[in-house]
This record gives sequence, structure tokens and C-alpha cells, in this order.
Amino acid sequence: MRAALLLDLGRPLEIEDVELRSPEAHEAIVRMQATAVCITDVFSGEGHVMARPPSLLGHAAAGIVEEVGPNVSRVKPGDRVVVCGTPECGLCYWCMRGQPAFCEELPAGLERTIATRRNGELVYADGGIGTFAERLNLREAGLVAVDAEMADEHLCLLGCGAMSGMSAVFNIAGVEAGASMVVVGCGHLGLWMIQAGRVAGAGMIIAVEPRAQRRELAGRLGATHLIDPADGDPIEAVRELTGGRGADYAFEAAGPPEAIEQAFAMTRHAGTFVPAGWSTLSATVTFNAIEFAIGARRILSCQYGGATIRRDIPRFAAMMDAGIVDAAPIVSRTYELEEINDAFAAASAREVLTGVVRPAQ
Repeated sequence: MRAALLLDLGRPLEIEDVELRSPEAHEAIVRMQATAVCITDVFSGEGHVMARPPSLLGHAAAGIVEEVGPNVSRVKPGDRVVVCGTPECGLCYWCMRGQPAFCEELPAGLERTIATRRNGELVYADGGIGTFAERLNLREAGLVAVDAEMADEHLCLLGCGAMSGMSAVFNIAGVEAGASMVVVGCGHLGLWMIQAGRVAGAGMIIAVEPRAQRRELAGRLGATHLIDPADGDPIEAVRELTGGRGADYAFEAAGPPEAIEQAFAMTRHAGTFVPAGWSTLSATVTFNAIEFAIGARRILSCQYGGATIRRDIPRFAAMMDAGIVDAAPIVSRTYELEEINDAFAAASAREVLTGVVRPAQ
């Protein structure tokens, strides 16, 4: 089968024919129908995370189950599935405590090999997943069968960005009707937060974004106020809109440390701050000591939106099918597997909201 392999950190991916390993216990073979290119895939390829060459990157996809190994109970051949960026085994310390975003299957996958190159070298699965290939060997803990009508290029978004963004609003923050909220960064992640805020009934949804096209789209998807940081201090602009207090809820979806610090400052005293972006493993943020200590803000860091995939993916898929939230404007372009490096370059340059790779149909 064809796969886009990371052979050296910081180098373009290379298309090769590899031999996919047969499924073992609790594994399934999935034919990839569509896979999203996330900025974290770019970070992995550049060596900012923990990819181990030769590696198959990618962590959010939609596909069809072709074969299952022993002891697989969640999916069966023929099922349409979402491939999730964070697994949920249901049995580990974190899953048993209702915190599956930290499932032990996630770090356990770092040494997982799924294929063999022609020279006999084993291919690692980045994060234990790996979706930039025609066929995938995946753990059933990261698969959710869905009965959905939407296109594959929309369904695959539920594997990462859509899940993380909407879950941050619904599960982590618990935004209530009439509340004010601000989203710093209106890329893939932030636009899902804005849509979720609209569904939750937030009375004021402020979008902070320097790119005009993304601001305009934020307004179409639910933002009530749009702020261009180039027009002045965005922190003061948010405070002016909220009676001088700051927002009840502030979500950071941009990544750079300064964006995290700004979103924190945009949160009112005793409000809720949810940082969700990051840029490098070594990046740090600085908060004012008094505001940090006695501002009484709830700081709720956000891994995968605290999602429970077997609960949340079906309900979010139903929302997408019903048109309650819209995936179409968030998919900027589709690519064939041979165009994977074009997709990475566009993501790195922020030229697209989301690029989706589809094998030749």
C-alpha cells in the first residue's frame, strides 16, 4: 500500500509502498477515506513533538473497517468509523475516573510499529495512530463507529479539531446561556469553539483574529463581535465590550505564548480561562503574580476537550448532519496522498483552515 512516510525530521514526507502489518489483538485494519492535516502533524514532522522516523504521521481520519484482529468488540468489518487523535480504552486509571483524554493507550502507542518498508525497516505510528496512508492498522480504543450521512472530508474532522474545540466549550468550560466568551485565534480549533458557543447560547461571542478572512468567517459561524488586534489593544477592546470586566469565558486557540497570556488577561475575575493551543514543547507563558494568585480565575487546561469519544463523537456527528454546526467552510481544500507536502506547507503558512487528504478515488 502507499504511505506518506517521515524519514527524517524537518524533511518532506516521501510516498512509499509499504507492507501493513496484520491486525493483532484489539486492532483493526481501516481503509482510509479522508484524513485531516493538523498543525500538530506539521510540528511532529519538524521534530517539535515526539515522532520517531521512519514514521507514519496523521491522527484524525474517517474510514471503513476492512478486518479486525482477535478480541475486537467495538467495531466490525464494514463499519464506517472516525479515527480519533486520543484513544479511550475504558479500563485504565484515567478512563475509569472519567478522564479518558489522558488514556494510557496514548503514550503506550509511541513505540507502536504498523508496517515494514521494502528494506525491512519497521515503520512507527506517530502517537500510535498514523493516518497518511491508504490503509491503516489501528487500535480499537481509538475507533468509533458512526451512522452519519456527511461527507468523509467533514467526518474526519471529528477525530481531532472539531472534537477538541466543541468539547472545550461543552465539557471543559460548560458555557451557559447568556454568558460572554472570547476566542483568541479563529483557525480550525477556534471556529469550532465559536460554533459551540453559539449552540450553548452564549450571549456574546468575541472573536480575536488578525486575518480578515478568518474574522469574517467567525462572524458567519456565530461570533457577535470581531476584533482585529492591529486596531489597538485587544485586551482593552474585550474589556470595553464586557463592561470593563473581561469575558466570563476565554478560550485560547492560537498557540503562541503571547496569545495565551492575552486570553488570560481577557478573562474576568472569577471567570474561566481555557488554554488549548501550543507552539513548541519548550514554550513558556508568564502571568502577573497578583492576577494569577487572587484573580480567582479558573484555569482549565484542555487536552482533547476532555472528550469521551464514544459519547461525544456520535452526538457531534448528529449535530453536523442536522446542520446545527457546519464543517463545510472549515475544510479549505482536499489533496491526494501525493500532494501531502503541499498540504503541510499550506498548514504551516496558515494558508488554509484545514486541508484534508483523500486517496485517489
